[in-house]
Amino acid sequence: MKLKKLIFGVATLGALAVSCDSDDAAGNLSNLNLNVAGLEALGSDFVYEGWLIVDSKPVSTGRFTDPETKTQSVDSEMLEAASAYVLTIEPENETGEALAAPAPTKLFRADFDGNTAAISYKTINPGFADLEMTKSEISGKFFLRTPTDDADGVAKNDEAGVWFGTPGTMPPASSLELPVLAADSGWKYEGWVVKNGVPYSTGTFSDPKAADDNAMTSKFKGTVNDGPPIPGEDFINNLMGTGFEGGADLRGATVVISLEPSPDNDPKPFTLKPMVGTAGQKTAPEAYAFGENLKSFPTGTITR
Repeated sequence: MKLKKLIFGVATLGALAVSCDSDDAAGNLSNLNLNVAGLEALGSDFVYEGWLIVDSKPVSTGRFTDPETKTQSVDSEMLEAASAYVLTIEPENETGEALAAPAPTKLFRADFDGNTAAISYKTINPGFADLEMTKSEISGKFFLRTPTDDADGVAKNDEAGVWFGTPGTMPPASSLELPVLAADSGWKYEGWVVKNGVPYSTGTFSDPKAADDNAMTSKFKGTVNDGPPIPGEDFINNLMGTGFEGGADLRGATVVISLEPSPDNDPKPFTLKPMVGTAGQKTAPEAYAFGENLKSFPTGTITR
């Protein structure tokens, strides 16, 4: 679906200067102009859909698959009355009542100020719309460690695991300062390590301070050791089908936390990557800081 890689691929949508009263031959349609950077193709299973918010109710402006779409033709009166524009990611083959309402996977909501609605990280829907994000509010650390294959308290293979927290306590402390995502938000966080240009998932999660959805598979085969109660993963001898052959070495790898549409069938990160860091050469107790990466979020304007 990927809906994903908005984060490493960015397309700029050019603005067209068309006023709201430039109706078509039928006399009742106007162009809604999209000037958006940060959209990418969603693949064969999903489409974008625009929505005007009119009297607190959503009105579809139509679906599109080309991330370079520049305009949508909409009813002139609806456009004039709209208070906001919402962009969603929708299953391509929706039917019945599902077609009449926006999917939970709302990419952004931009409120009109006059004839312009501005898009920025503050308009992103999945949990961030209600959070005034600053560098002090979106932060975190990670460390390299493989606790799931420890034997008799002896650490080994520590370069093959990454965990999003701070070592030094038992269990390690959580460290991610990100909004908790509601179960019905349409989004999940997902951790990634990128080694030699290839992304490997560490699992998805909604609560940045709890174990991720991969927790039950984060055991080393033949042992009973659990991973710590924070997001992360041990990549050992390709046991989890991770694609690493002969074991992983995450030293020097890029470590990413992305926001992914849910459900999602793309094996690559989505475009929304709020946090990115680089692993050093030392394993725990050394910890490495994530950097804020809001530049990966869509930006631009919607005009009428």
